Amino acid sequence: MEHEQDPALRGPKVTFAALSDTGRSRSSNQDYAYAGEVPGAPGWTLLAVADGLGGHARGEWASQRAVEVLVSSLGEMLAAGDPAEALREVLQGANDALHVEGQAMGAAGAATTLVLALIRGRQAWWANVGDSRLYRWHSGTLTQVSEDHSWVGEAVRSGRLPKSALKEHPEKNVVTRTIGFESVVLPDVGGPIVLRDGDRLLLCSDGLHGPVSDEILGRCVGELEPEHAVRRLVDLANEAGGPDNITVVVGQIQARSVVAARTELIEVSAPNRPPGRRRKRRVFLWSGLLVATTGAVAAAIPAALVFLN
Repeated sequence: MEHEQDPALRGPKVTFAALSDTGRSRSSNQDYAYAGEVPGAPGWTLLAVADGLGGHARGEWASQRAVEVLVSSLGEMLAAGDPAEALREVLQGANDALHVEGQAMGAAGAATTLVLALIRGRQAWWANVGDSRLYRWHSGTLTQVSEDHSWVGEAVRSGRLPKSALKEHPEKNVVTRTIGFESVVLPDVGGPIVLRDGDRLLLCSDGLHGPVSDEILGRCVGELEPEHAVRRLVDLANEAGGPDNITVVVGQIQARSVVAARTELIEVSAPNRPPGRRRKRRVFLWSGLLVATTGAVAAAIPAALVFLN
């Protein structure tokens, strides 16, 4: 579940962990994620979270397929030059694959969100389509790096709605950009962000950042090591009702010799909710590259997947 970048490679240690859970209210998990090395690009680490659109056909296929294309294509794109341009190219490729293949399989409109961080040494580039989020924890403060491509998010940024609408508005889950729904994708791409020792990156689907406050996200990410942080964050989302699939990836940047972070669970008060039915959890384990989920192995990413129920 947790992995450190090969110490033979230059740069600080990158420790990361990932976890996905169906939540208390869904019967299936349409999220998908990746955390590991970029095939064909030594020294690069990729963290990614995709959230298939539940209201559209084959959301679970869309999220997995988008990540497959991302992982299998990115190394070649990076070899060609600029990382930001590589991300734009690979996201358009993922969009093309979903748009064309979805129509061919009778699932026109299949689509997903996608947020990712691409790390080399002390620099990170990022990209986002939809409302899955990237946060950076730095010097005790958690800051949202990506901007939600959602109707409510855009209304809040323009001043038409208050910030509280991000949590309370009935249309808060309506996204305005996706991978796959249209023939052209318009991702936000940024970087490089300069990473310092102790910085953490948090990537998550709205099943986490919806029910759990940024304050609590920051406490968990800042005070727990990645493996413990992802487990506690998933538990907190379920304790808050688990209204959606929950997927979390945490990456930590640190020098080779540091004092270990706390590992005990962060205790916070959570609303009284009925326990509900617990669903299958996707446990992400290190195996060659790193990804885990339920389902069938995808041939596009050889030796990268461990599948558990």
